[in-house]
Amino acid sequence: MKIGINGFGRIGRLAFRRAWERPAWDIVQINDPAGDALTWSHLINFDSVQGKWQHSAESEGDAIVVGEQRISCTQNLQIKQTDWSNCDVVIEASGQMKTAQLLSEYLNQGVKQVVVTA
Repeated sequence: MKIGINGFGRIGRLAFRRAWERPAWDIVQINDPAGDALTWSHLINFDSVQGKWQHSAESEGDAIVVGEQRISCTQNLQIKQTDWSNCDVVIEASGQMKTAQLLSEYLNQGVKQVVVTA
């Protein structure tokens, strides 16, 4: 299952760590307008509450790399500005996208399921 995460604050990063532990899940997309791959890789590795992550996330241009997995990173404000078509499930952790009308943008791109954390 291919996973996307929109919103990479506390909840988005916790969802990332949890999803990473599921072998059948591949995180393929992260979007948050408030950061970049360099910042996010650091925040994945070092969490003030959860502690140091047991794996190592590195930034490579506009992507985060963990082991052999490359995760695309974008900084868009609107759902339709990001290509979510390669995701089966999107974890919507931005706290902003909560209405059926806004969330339908994911489904219009072929996402099968959206999990809203707000």
